[in-house]
Amino acid sequence: MYINTAFCFDHNLVRQVQVAAASLLDHRGSAQNHYHIYCVCTREAAVVEEALRQIVAARDPGSELTMRVADNPYADSYQVRGISAGTYLRLELHRLLPEVDKILYTDVDILFQGSLRELWETPLEGKFLAAVRGGANLADQWARNSERPYWHHLEKVRGNYINAGVTLMNLALIRERQMEKQWREWAKEKLYYQDQDILNITCQGAIAFLPFRYNSLAYMTDVDYDNCIREGIYSAQECEEGRKCPVIIHYAGDKPWKRYDTNRGNLWWDYVKSQPDLAGLFDEAAARSCHGPTVTQRALRKLRRLLGLE
Repeated sequence: MYINTAFCFDHNLVRQVQVAAASLLDHRGSAQNHYHIYCVCTREAAVVEEALRQIVAARDPGSELTMRVADNPYADSYQVRGISAGTYLRLELHRLLPEVDKILYTDVDILFQGSLRELWETPLEGKFLAAVRGGANLADQWARNSERPYWHHLEKVRGNYINAGVTLMNLALIRERQMEKQWREWAKEKLYYQDQDILNITCQGAIAFLPFRYNSLAYMTDVDYDNCIREGIYSAQECEEGRKCPVIIHYAGDKPWKRYDTNRGNLWWDYVKSQPDLAGLFDEAAARSCHGPTVTQRALRKLRRLLGLE
């Protein structure tokens, strides 16, 4: 069985995509599961092709790698929070991969922990995509985001706003409905969550929802989990699975290769250091020297905000 996956990146993420691809192949779950990995990247990033081919050959000769170099039509789109315009390339997959009708897109700040077969079989009839509800649905985050001038376009999706870092995409329907026309118009706006906002705005009513374990957000604290359960975003069981048995860990927010002590960063580093072809890609000493607020400190700060103490 072949599962189509896609990574989109520019020259800033050529090391990270190697970790994502390797962990994907190392957690196939069954000898019958294979991946067709599509890498859509800028010309500067194409230098990683040979390294990726070696990663695939060493882990699963039955899987395939296809590189697609693309000029980014969104290169001048809004960039914020240190996220480059390369993230918008996912909005071009339907055009750049005309032979593919369904694909699983993931960001490269990802660590795979299990098989994606069940996710891949998610029904998409009449849906543009399937994804996991994101932390932006939490009441405190929604209140802050509501101050953004465009956020009223998202009012109807409150509670169902998705994190687009893991997205099962129905490319056939996206082509049929010519969604890129809307996407390119929205890309001219200053959207805080960039292409994630674009997908949430334009795909309303045509999104299926995946279990939290398929996009377990590493930055979430115990307070966040408790609030998600209390506010009905995830069930207690979903939260438990996402915390203890994640299939995909997503390092949205702090990156472990920049800050060693980021939440769940030890899992990413343990994997990287266990792989001879990955171990030399990152500066562990530099990551260890970079510190920020601990998980407990962040949780206390969020609690103080909820109580109106800051």
